[in-house]
Amino acid sequence: MFYLIIIIWIILDLFTKNLAFKYLQENINIFSDFLYLKYVENTGVAFSTQIPGLKYLTIILIIAIFYYYFSEKKNLKNNNLLDLSFWLILAWAIWNWIERIFNEKVIDFIWVKYFSIFNLADSFITIWAILYLYILFKNKK
Repeated sequence: MFYLIIIIWIILDLFTKNLAFKYLQENINIFSDFLYLKYVENTGVAFSTQIPGLKYLTIILIIAIFYYYFSEKKNLKNNNLLDLSFWLILAWAIWNWIERIFNEKVIDFIWVKYFSIFNLADSFITIWAILYLYILFKNKK
């Protein structure tokens, strides 16, 4: 089931980025003066920050995430939601890394004015990271 979820979300991510590439020649206002659809090619990381050696740094971060997860897992109760959230965060991080390897960029298209522009993969990483941290802190009390 987990792999099916990942495949569906990756297809959804690719589909939305393809739509953005084809149809977002102009910004589209979604909500007031706050939320827009805007096509941007991001060669950096969050907030388009440029980091030298990003491809290699990402590998190191993924390994560090694995290490942290397995070192913390032995201290926590068996929790399927915690496991699912970890693996989904990691899957999206790896997916973004693969996209950067092959395309040297990711397509961002959701623009929250005065904040940032991002894509569905970024949203999924954020949602699952918040859930992961919530469960982690709840279990440590």
